[in-house]
Formats: sequence, structure tokens, C-alpha cells
Amino acid sequence: MHANAFPAEGVVAVQFGEQRQRAPNNFDVPAETPPRAATVVECRPVVGWSRQRGARVRGLAGRSRSVDPDAGAAAQVAAHFDALVEAGAGPEKAVRAAAVLAGCPAGVLDRTRRLRVRVLPDGRRVDGEPSGVVSPLPAPHHGVVWLERTSDVDRARSELDGVVVDRLAAAVVAALDRTWSVDPAVVELLLDPTVDQGTRATAARRLGLGEDARFAVTVGIGVPAGRRALGARIGDFDVVVEAAYQDREPFSTCSATGPAVGPVDLPLSYQQARVALRFAAVDEPGPAHVDFEALGGIPALADGCDSPAAVAETALLDRVVPMYPWALATLTAVVTEPSLRSAAVVLGVHHSTLQNRAEVLGQALGYSVAGPDGRMRLAVALALRRVRRNRW
Repeated sequence: MHANAFPAEGVVAVQFGEQRQRAPNNFDVPAETPPRAATVVECRPVVGWSRQRGARVRGLAGRSRSVDPDAGAAAQVAAHFDALVEAGAGPEKAVRAAAVLAGCPAGVLDRTRRLRVRVLPDGRRVDGEPSGVVSPLPAPHHGVVWLERTSDVDRARSELDGVVVDRLAAAVVAALDRTWSVDPAVVELLLDPTVDQGTRATAARRLGLGEDARFAVTVGIGVPAGRRALGARIGDFDVVVEAAYQDREPFSTCSATGPAVGPVDLPLSYQQARVALRFAAVDEPGPAHVDFEALGGIPALADGCDSPAAVAETALLDRVVPMYPWALATLTAVVTEPSLRSAAVVLGVHHSTLQNRAEVLGQALGYSVAGPDGRMRLAVALALRRVRRNRW
């Protein structure tokens, strides 16, 4: 292939033994080059865009089938997707490049944003569902990318497919992060219980929330950067809306998650997350994150936390806890661990030491904290103490 076949948008330097040549940016190496394995030593990303992009991708696809997949091809694939990101390519262009490089259909699906793209190896866009090699997009994105490769491929091709799908995911995420922005005011509107359902449904569509999908609201303090995709600051708290039942990076201070609901019911998830947050431990032993659905009937304690019995029970704890520096940690471990022995392991003390401390605290409280009745009373007292302190 002639070196002037394509515009000089970027050049890849390839080292062959003692001879260093400069190849066109479709990674074709001149025919007279000695047939030895190539190692890419310098890559400069494409800074523009041209109509010859498809031809260059197909040229790279040819090279990826002939170069060592553990070195040359993988490096060239990575460099090509880096060039796509540098050029500001959108999700469809990234998917099209993956399909041509891999020689099989590729796609991306993100239902929360109503993004669905599937491209055949010849560059045509045809709808279809994820199959084959499927990889999730990293948080906070909720979607997948895939290559529709059959299982009967050799090890080299399988490894190269892994590189392609990983780089495709990175390119799609870069495009979404660059083009997708959320108005916090729309998030607030979505969570406002006084807004009618029609308005909330419109807000949900603006945010790309599928009407048949399930979402949950998390409120707290110290939201990590990776969870701000659909978020807002409401009052003193960070609030995020996320797809339900996904692993989440914890907040830095405390947080609570409401139940999974449809988009128009998100105000309920928000309100119940606020209730659950009152049971989160802040600067003291206990859970820093609380799921409302895991509390069962415990949130009812928040409604009665100002009753005379609740006030008396928490006042008793507040008198005893300052007496010993280890009191609160010991009481918390006693009610959260299945036995005193396991509580001793968590606290890092000998079993006999914990037994002595439990007896001392039982005498100060006026009831045994080691027996089943005393542990239940202590668990309620600690929960009441927490919700009375967390007036959120």
C-alpha cells in the first residue's frame, strides 16, 4: 500500500531490529520490511477526522490478524482507540471501529440513556441484543459493550478480543462523560413528592431513565466522584439516583439507600433513604451505610424516638458510655456480632477481657448485655440513641 494513500493525520513509528521506519497511520508496513515481529515504540494520536477512517480501520484489522497478538496487534488496537478518544469520537464510531477490527458484530447498550448501537463488520448498523464477549461499563455508567464472537476461536484471537472490548468500553465511557451532563435541578424535580407524576415522568425521560427499569436513591455526605452521574446537592446532603442492586463505591462519611422503585416513585425512595440515614453511624462505631430494605420494621423507632421510654433509655446509655473509653465500641460489637467470642476478635481483645467488660457495663446499665433479652434491649437503645442524634 502506498504511503500517500491516506492523509498524514498521525504517524506510528515501528522498530524492526536496527532499522527504524515510519509507516502510514493505518499501521501498514511496507512490503520490503523484513518479516520479523514488530513492536510499536511510539504512537501519536490522530488529531483530526477524515472520510478514510473506515479504510484505515480495515487496514488495522488486517494487521491485527497477522501480527503477534500479545505485542504488536494489542498495542496497535490500544493506540487506535486512543486516537478515537483524542478525536472526540462518539459511541457509534467506537463501536464501528471495534466491529471492523474484530471482524464480528459489536455493540453498546445503556438502557438508562436509551443508547443502543450494534454494528456489523461491514460498517452497517443493525439492531440486536448483547451476546458473545460482553463487558460491563465501569461505574457510574450502567450498560455493556460486546463482541459477538463465537467460542471456537484460538487463544490469540480470544486475547485480542479482550483488548478490543476493553478499549471499546473505555472509548464509550469517554464519549458519554464528554457529552452527557445532568442538570441538578432536574434531579431535584424528579425527587420532589409535591410534583405530579406527569412532570416527574418528563424529568425521568430527560435524565434517560427507562420507565420499566428500577432505580434507588442514595443520600449521604461525601459522595465519591464516580457516583455523581445522576446527582444533586439537596440541603446538607449529596443525593444520587442509580440503577438498583449494583455494587457501589461507599461515601466517605455516611450514606443510606432507599428501596428500588420505578422512576415516577423515586420520591418514596428518597424519603425512605433519608429515614435510613438516621440509623447510620457518624464518627462512632456502627454501620456507615444503611439500606432501608434491610432495616425491616426498625425505621418505626424513628417515629417513637421522642417518647418518654425512648428518652429514658438513651439517657441511660449517655450516662454509661462516657465512663469507659471502650464502652461504645464494646456495646456495639456485642449486639452486632453473633457471639462474645467473635466480638472479642473484632475488638482485638482477649475473650476473657471482653467478658469482664460486658459484666462491668451490665452492672452500670442495670441489665446484662450478654444474654438474649439484654442484647435485644441494648440493640434498641443503641438504635434510638443514633436516630435521636441524627436529626436529618
